[in-house]
Amino acid sequence: MLLGSPLRAEEINIYFKTSPKVEFLRPYADPAILSLLVTAADGRALERGSVKIRLDAPKSGGFFSTDFPFVEGTRLTELRLPLRQGRANWKYLFPIRGEYNLFVEVESADGKKAGKDFQIKINENGYKWFLLGGFCLGLFLFGFVAGRVFTAIGRKASLVVLITVLALVRNEVSVLEAQEPAKVVGTVRLEIDPATVGKPTRVRWSMDDGGLGAKSMIALTLTITHLEESKVIFAVERVPVAGEFAMTFQFVDGSEHSVVAVAELRGQAPVRTEHRVSVTAVEPPATAAIPAIALFLFVIALGLGTGRWSKLRLAKR
Repeated sequence: MLLGSPLRAEEINIYFKTSPKVEFLRPYADPAILSLLVTAADGRALERGSVKIRLDAPKSGGFFSTDFPFVEGTRLTELRLPLRQGRANWKYLFPIRGEYNLFVEVESADGKKAGKDFQIKINENGYKWFLLGGFCLGLFLFGFVAGRVFTAIGRKASLVVLITVLALVRNEVSVLEAQEPAKVVGTVRLEIDPATVGKPTRVRWSMDDGGLGAKSMIALTLTITHLEESKVIFAVERVPVAGEFAMTFQFVDGSEHSVVAVAELRGQAPVRTEHRVSVTAVEPPATAAIPAIALFLFVIALGLGTGRWSKLRLAKR
């Protein structure tokens, strides 16, 4: 297991890995499988117990904002999973670049506890830097041509070009969508609080006893899918629960998502419940766009200056 480290002060060791490896993960590309392995002091897997998981988004601080500025530095998800042969697994789609903080707290059946922090560094997609470079080159050439064309007219024309470009570089206001009410199918309930970008949302699934007895365990599979992109952004598979499962989860994109829960009981047909969530979008803060706009204006101004200089230099010959 990668990124693992024992806790010397405790009698519990916690190890963590991702599949694929962290260096191959990119923002909003494909979901990663996150795995925890918990062992006792003698190295044997912890047979019984649970693990509390808390994932926080990278903090802001870079020159360029990420694709979802309101997500930076916020709580992304918090849940508790039972350990099966010392292991716990779930899927997650990392939304932005940066260093995530994963806090894991293990509690064994005899009451022993141990906690550990893990840092997960997600690099930006390479093609985005390529697009940024191409866009800056286009702005420079635009400024260069404008500088040569308007040099004879005067400096005011160059200022008009800058103002025009500034007016074009604007953020569009996201459309706000209403939240659907919780759906109830028979004795199964899938309840989701109103979801807003930047705020964790409570997700709760429950199933009545149905006369099977309180000790009857249910294998629950819960999947959250971004419908527009057809991407699975979170999933847990066949988690043993005693009739209820709850967690907090942040929907980072203001669009429609599907939450599907499939409950499997021994000797019974699987019970499927689906809830469509319309996430309320939030307009990015103006400060998030200022660095990018400043860079683009600087590139255009550099092109204007270079164009004017080249034409004046040619005129002196």
